[in-house]
Amino acid sequence: MKELSVPVFFDRKAISSTQYSTALQGIRTAASRYGQRLQMIAAEELDNVDFSDFPEVAILVSISMPFIEKTLDLMRRYRRMVVLTGMDSEQFGSDVSCATPSRRAETQQLVNYLYNCDKKRIALVGFGENSINDNFRYHAAITAAAAWGDVLGEGDVWQWKHDPQECFDAFLQVYRQYDAVICPNDVIAICLINECKKHGISIPEELFLASFGNMSVSAYFSPTITSVTMDMFSVGEQTYNVWRFLTAGDSMTRTSIKITVPSRILARESTAGIEPNTGFGVKSPMLKADRFYYNPVISVLVGLDNCISQRDALDMRIIRSIIDKEKYEQICEKYFISPSTLRYRLNKIFADAGVQSRKQFEQLIHTHLGEGNPFAYVE
Repeated sequence: MKELSVPVFFDRKAISSTQYSTALQGIRTAASRYGQRLQMIAAEELDNVDFSDFPEVAILVSISMPFIEKTLDLMRRYRRMVVLTGMDSEQFGSDVSCATPSRRAETQQLVNYLYNCDKKRIALVGFGENSINDNFRYHAAITAAAAWGDVLGEGDVWQWKHDPQECFDAFLQVYRQYDAVICPNDVIAICLINECKKHGISIPEELFLASFGNMSVSAYFSPTITSVTMDMFSVGEQTYNVWRFLTAGDSMTRTSIKITVPSRILARESTAGIEPNTGFGVKSPMLKADRFYYNPVISVLVGLDNCISQRDALDMRIIRSIIDKEKYEQICEKYFISPSTLRYRLNKIFADAGVQSRKQFEQLIHTHLGEGNPFAYVE
C-alpha cells in the first residue's frame, strides 16, 4: 500500500449511481489537494486483502448491506477503522465514523415545510417496509408532527413489501382524508402522481406532494416535483476530511466522528412552488432500496433518470428538439452539428434510456413524464 494512497472499499452498484459517483468525486478532489490518490478496492476483491498489513483507516462507499457488514467485520477483527460515505453510521455501531446527510433532520424539516404551507394532514406513501432509510424517515416524521401537537401514526403510513402499487391502491381509496403526501424518493412520487392522474386527482390542487433525492426527472415531470436535494460532493469531501483526521491521530485512540452535510428543499409545482422559510437547513439522503427495481415502471424511471442526468447541454437541446418533432436536418442546422455527430449522440441517448429508436424514446417520455414537451424550457 502506497503511503500517500487513500484506501476506498466500494461496490460497483453504488458508484454507478449519480449520487455516489458524485460523492466519490468529492473524495478524490479533497485527496488531491494533499497530493493523495485513491486506492480503489472493489467488493469482489475484499477476500484478497491482507488486513494484517493494511492502513489504520479506510473509506467505504457502498449501498450493499452484506458488503458493508462484511467489511466492518474484517476491519474490526484487525482493529482498523472505517468511514462510511453517505450513510448514517448509527446503525452500525459507535466505532464507525461517517459523513452523511441526515435522514431524520431532512424529514423533520420537510414536515415543517408542509405545516408552514398549512398542510397538516400528511400521509407517508410508498415507504419500503424493509428499508432502514424509510424507517428513519417514518419515525422522524412522527417526531416532527408531534412537535406541532399532531399525531402521525401507523394508519397514516402506506408501506409495501413486494410492489409499491399495493400501497398506491390502498392510499387512493382514502386520499380525501389528507392534504399532503410525502414519498421516500422522486421515482415513487412520479408513480403516485401518475396514479392520481388516472383517478382524476389533481396535484397540487387536491394534494401537495413532496419527496427526497432531487433526481433529474423530478424537474421535467409534470407537475415538477418538490424534492429535498443533497450535496453529495460535499459528503465526499467531508468523508475524506474525517479519514484524514483519524489517520493523523494516535492509533491507540479509538474514536469515531459523524458529520452531517446540510441539504435543502427545492420547491416546485407539486407544492404550488411555495418557497420554504429561510433557515431551512435541510439534510438529505436518498438511498434507493434495491427492491424498487423489481417493479418494471420504477426500473424504467430510474433508467430514464440516469439517462437525463448524464446529458450535457447540447444533448438536452437535442432531446427538446426530438420531442418537438423537429426533423434531423433541422436539428443539425439549428445546433451547427454534422449528421454523424447527431447520430452518435442520439444512439447514446437512446441506449442510456433503454430504447432503440426515436419513436420509442418519444413514447417513453410521454408515458412517464406527460404529454407536451417537458424539456421546452431547456436553454
